[in-house]
Amino acid sequence: MKLRKFCSMLIVSGLVASSLAGCGGSGSKTAGGDAAGTQKTSENGKKGPNGETLASEQIAHGMQFNVVTFDTAQVGDAESGSFFLATCEGLFRENNGNLENAGCEKYEISDDGLTYTFHLRKNKWSDGKEVVASQYKDAVERVLNVNLACPYSFFAFPIKNAENYYNGKCGFDEVGVEAVDDYTLKFTLETPEPYFVDKLAYTMFNPIRVDNIEKYGDTYGTDAMQTLSCGPYMVQEYTANQSTVFVKNPEYWDAENVLLDEIDLQQVDETATQFQLFEAGQLDFVAASGDYLKQWDQAASEGKCQLYTDGDVRSQYFAFNTQESCPSGIMQNAKIRKAIAYTFDSQTFIDSVYNSRYTAAYGLVTPNIKVGDKEYRTEVAEPIKEEYKEYANNPEKLQALFHEGLKELGKDTNDLSTITIQYLGYGETTIEKDIEQYTVQRIQDNLGIKVDLNVVGDFGLATAAQRAGEFDICMQVWGADYNDPMTFIDVFRTGGSSNYGKYSSEKYDQILDQLATEQDNDKRLKLYGEAETMLIKDDAAIKPLLYRDKHSYINNRLHGFQYPVFGGKYEFKYAYIVEE
Repeated sequence: MKLRKFCSMLIVSGLVASSLAGCGGSGSKTAGGDAAGTQKTSENGKKGPNGETLASEQIAHGMQFNVVTFDTAQVGDAESGSFFLATCEGLFRENNGNLENAGCEKYEISDDGLTYTFHLRKNKWSDGKEVVASQYKDAVERVLNVNLACPYSFFAFPIKNAENYYNGKCGFDEVGVEAVDDYTLKFTLETPEPYFVDKLAYTMFNPIRVDNIEKYGDTYGTDAMQTLSCGPYMVQEYTANQSTVFVKNPEYWDAENVLLDEIDLQQVDETATQFQLFEAGQLDFVAASGDYLKQWDQAASEGKCQLYTDGDVRSQYFAFNTQESCPSGIMQNAKIRKAIAYTFDSQTFIDSVYNSRYTAAYGLVTPNIKVGDKEYRTEVAEPIKEEYKEYANNPEKLQALFHEGLKELGKDTNDLSTITIQYLGYGETTIEKDIEQYTVQRIQDNLGIKVDLNVVGDFGLATAAQRAGEFDICMQVWGADYNDPMTFIDVFRTGGSSNYGKYSSEKYDQILDQLATEQDNDKRLKLYGEAETMLIKDDAAIKPLLYRDKHSYINNRLHGFQYPVFGGKYEFKYAYIVEE
């Protein structure tokens, strides 16, 4: 790994040509499959799924996952989710947009929609121990431990008595999860939930090893090397903020169909360096960005690489701290939040920061999300699309609204320049700096107030600051975990673990409670629309900016690599390297 890191440094210095010969070729370190007691894919004489000739070296190269936690119960982001897609096997796994049986061979749902019975396949952990039903049950108990404050604990609340247990009102023996025997797992729900199976594909429901957690105690989840794998890969090397090496897990139930022997990840912050490494063959995939779009779209059209494009289910927005304890002491007022929100023009933001890459958003729920067989975004109008036009590029009207909010707080002033709000940013990449510059300039130019820019070092520090409420405004991205608007809407329930702005509305919560039991999809569409309007237009708890898409470039040698629709960002299980 030291050799590869050194090569990256040379490329940054502009010495691309002189460094390529020593990077990532046949001189790379041996794939971890040998150390793990398994043969390399190429030595097995296998062909690719479509009859391709496999390369002699099955090693893929990517960028280091920006993992927040190595504890499945604490995962609330796509980067950490990608880590566990590689190392864990839950009941289900997404394959080309379809949910397939993974840890379970088959399952049944009772006629009343309340009981789910899963029949597990024979699988092993990387230390050779069996994966059994009680380990799935242990995962539910752990995520419902209120002392751990797991961000997705609410995912389990539809299970009978799960929320009661979380709130200390019953014992875990009353919760509707049962290990009938080593290979039979049963869930009983409070009320039918049409997307329960989709939720079971999420990381928090993956099996866990209590003995391994107890082994590391309070440090568990802080180091990738603590991870026991029951998935296609296991961790061989890990250096925080630098590199990770995954190798094929020989104990995995489907190891025969896992073709990559090794996945090497390295930290690459700057976009320019990422594309240099991609062109040099030292990264096998890279996301489209800025000025590189036209250049690499053209390269893909000429067959020099593969172009991957698709719709996405990620929404990017500004979140406001709605609490009186916010740094400025004024963001608890909805009119003040709305005045700040309408200083941002979504299309201008996209043009300025992302070179017109994404789609302007005036709602939270992305396209491609459905309620039953109807796409939500085509059925429900974006809440602020029309109202925003009344305030767009009109500082006088925006300032009047801002003054109204100040008066309601008893804090009005003739000199708005005496008011300062705090914007929380993170990172030092070009795009991150562009976001910060755009945000500060738009607010100050339109409202005449001051913006204090607080930039922290990385995503993990930013998440900690957001949870602590150390912001007036911050940027957030939320990706759907399953195919229903609830995956966006319930983020903002009172007390929600990812509701960093601490938005709270009794009426909003009541709508969510109605949705929990409503089975009529037309009524659900209407209720979701009411909740989204309340959140964005009436209470201005967030300001939608854009709906993301997927637009990436993949090395011609890498086949079968996937960008999942839900959960993690990257899926390597089905990937392989072809002979060029």
